[in-house]
Amino acid sequence: MSTNLTYAQLETAALPGTLNISGAPNVSQTINDLVSEAGEDDKLTGIETEFDISLIGFILDESTRLGVTIPSDQNCSENVFRYAVYMHTTNAPQDVEIQARTMENSGERYPENAAYDDLSIKPLGDRSLSVENGGNYITIPNDGKAAIKVFEFIGCRENIPIQFKIKPSTKAAAGNYGNMRVYYTVVGTTF
Repeated sequence: MSTNLTYAQLETAALPGTLNISGAPNVSQTINDLVSEAGEDDKLTGIETEFDISLIGFILDESTRLGVTIPSDQNCSENVFRYAVYMHTTNAPQDVEIQARTMENSGERYPENAAYDDLSIKPLGDRSLSVENGGNYITIPNDGKAAIKVFEFIGCRENIPIQFKIKPSTKAAAGNYGNMRVYYTVVGTTF
């Protein structure tokens, strides 16, 4: 089974930003890897990818104000939002569960030091990353209308590692699932 990840862009009327995704898990299972005990199912254990098989980041793009170009790092320093990251798949095979997770406060702040950090009162809290489900795996729905929040972060962030777990049932059909896609949706808010 292989999973392809794509680049995506999030635009707002005032401050467009870019979601960058690098790396793609490519998971395969040989006959020797299969559960061989009668009555057991691979769906109980699953197959994990490396922890940082995919890295994602979201930064505000450079902009122009009154004819002056404002670089990305300055936009991220001066305009801090709460970003929630939702995930879903398409074309996932029947009887195969796809899960994802990251770790608390993983990734890197962008820029490392921001004007927001010097505020005595930080309306959104510290620029950090918080995970859903205590950092345990979250099952990713195979439906864009049911995308699920996996984590959120305050301010721009890069190199957030994503780990996947594939849990195939013995009922899943054998084959190559190269057309399966994982989608990330970033929603920015000021609260």
